[in-house]
Amino acid sequence: MHRVIAPPPDSPSSHTVGVDFDDTLMRVDRGWMNGEVYGEAIPGAIDALRLLAQHRAIFIYTARHPRTHQAVADWVTRHSGLATRVNHDPGLAYWLGRSEILVTNIKLGAACYICDKAVHLDGDWTATLAVVSRAIGLDRAGGRTRA
Repeated sequence: MHRVIAPPPDSPSSHTVGVDFDDTLMRVDRGWMNGEVYGEAIPGAIDALRLLAQHRAIFIYTARHPRTHQAVADWVTRHSGLATRVNHDPGLAYWLGRSEILVTNIKLGAACYICDKAVHLDGDWTATLAVVSRAIGLDRAGGRTRA
């Protein structure tokens, strides 16, 4: 059983969890394929999504073109059984809807973000820059730069 801490009412972002789509919820193992939504769920992702949705508002964020957002929403519903909706409001800052998972390409305010490419900053930019440098190849011969 999970102990859930109630979110502070004066902090809208604390009510929400943001979840990346590609290679976080859905496996992208055949490349981009012109934006097709084709992959299987990452093991454990759907159960985690369902659990989170019981306690917080959820939005799925993606860098995909908005023309693919309905396909993303349909994939989430098909795999999780949870209701979804596509964001059409470019000025939206927070998502507090508990009855539907929002699909968007906007990084909305959230208590946390779950992403396969995220690098956690714990206040030490030197350590963080070392991780980012490895991820983008700056640590390889000929790729070194000075910060």
